[in-house]
Amino acid sequence: MKITNRGPADADLSKLVNTDKPVSPSRADADAAVKQGGASAKVEISKEGRELQRIADLVRKGDDLRAGKVKQIKEQIEQGQYHADTEEVSKSIVRSEVARLLEKNKD
Repeated sequence: MKITNRGPADADLSKLVNTDKPVSPSRADADAAVKQGGASAKVEISKEGRELQRIADLVRKGDDLRAGKVKQIKEQIEQGQYHADTEEVSKSIVRSEVARLLEKNKD
C-alpha cells in the first residue's frame, strides 16, 4: 500500500527534522572530557526515587532481621529450649482473622 497524500502534520515534522539542533557528543566523548577537566558530576534523585531507595533498604534489613529471628528459633527448637508464648500466638491469630474478615467485607 502506497500513501501519497502528505498532510500538514508531515510538513511540520519535516521542518522539525530539518531545523533540529546538531546531535550532542557521544557519552564516551563526554566522559573523556570530564576525566580530562577534573570536573565532578552531580546527580539529583527525585523525592520518589529517594523514597523507593529507603523502602528497598528497609526490605533488605527486614529480610535480614527475619532470617536472624528464624535461625534463632530453629536453634532453640533443636536444643529443646523453644517455648511459644500462647498469649502472643492467640493475639496473632485473632489479628489475622480480623484483618481477613475486614478485607472480605470490603469486596
